[in-house]
Amino acid sequence: MKEQQELGSVGDELFALLTETADIQAFLDEFAGIAARRLSMTGDVSCAITLVRRRKAGTLAASDGIARRADEFQNRFQEGPCLEAAATGMTVYCSDTARDPRWPTYLGRLDTGHVRSILGVTIDLGDEGQAALNVYAAQPHAFGSAAVEAAEALAGSASASLRFAVRAAYLDDRQKDLETALASRRVINTAVGIIMFQNTCSQADALAILQRASSSRNAKLRVIAEGVVASAARRP
Repeated sequence: MKEQQELGSVGDELFALLTETADIQAFLDEFAGIAARRLSMTGDVSCAITLVRRRKAGTLAASDGIARRADEFQNRFQEGPCLEAAATGMTVYCSDTARDPRWPTYLGRLDTGHVRSILGVTIDLGDEGQAALNVYAAQPHAFGSAAVEAAEALAGSASASLRFAVRAAYLDDRQKDLETALASRRVINTAVGIIMFQNTCSQADALAILQRASSSRNAKLRVIAEGVVASAARRP
């Protein structure tokens, strides 16, 4: 009963934090810290959250530098217990990073002086992607059955809030991409108009001039367009 009440309080705490925090990244960082504190039952642990979306893995948040570096190493080498947990939907436990024969590329480059045990627990995000709560400890065999159950329960109680946060972050990224695309289109259209005026040519010819300059200088079309606009603004 006490454990259920504690998990319920975690869910309530995260939901309140999510509604009160304007910055999604701040919410994710706070959750990583909460997870590290809640799961430090037999010793200090570090926590991170991995998201796999469109076959690309990334670290959403980490409680400290140890967790972030260990997590980013997995993403770089595309193997490790946490990525496996996210991909399979199953809890994956590496009890001793110095002796485990699995994931040789990753474990062969991992700083085993700071990370000797790794626990990867899947987080259900529905259609928002695959994710895992990753728990790192400096001691081998750091996670017994009680610690594994606690991590799984924490991931389950946090899944709804994390699903919403990931969706919000994705929509925010799409909005930023759209705004960037619109800004690029505006400056390109302005540059095309300047070239049309300067060369007494059609819109298609002006755009072709921009594209040739972009290709010959190996620069983005937007960058060339910004140069045209800036040059025109400096002229009397």
